[in-house]
Amino acid sequence: MLSPEDYADVLVTVAHPWGDAEVPLETWIGTGPGPRPYVGIIAARRLSTGAEVPLIEIPQEYHNSPEARSLQRQGLLPCPWGPATSQD
Repeated sequence: MLSPEDYADVLVTVAHPWGDAEVPLETWIGTGPGPRPYVGIIAARRLSTGAEVPLIEIPQEYHNSPEARSLQRQGLLPCPWGPATSQD
C-alpha cells in the first residue's frame, strides 16, 4: 500500500467518457470524479521513474469503482468525496 508520502510521485489514469486522462494522485484524492460516478482509476505510474504502480497499492476508497462504491454504501469503506449514491 502506498503511504501518503508517496502520493506526490504517482500519476493515475482515469477512464472518462470523453477519453482517458492522467492526473496526479494528490489531485484525484482532493477532487475525485466530480458528478460522474463511473469515472475511476484504470492505471497508475510513478512520476519519477515511469514504473507502473499496481492498483492494489492505491487505497480502495479512491478507486471510485463499482466495488468501492458498494462497500462505501455498506459503510465498510470511507467515502472521501461524500456518500456513494444508490444510483451507482
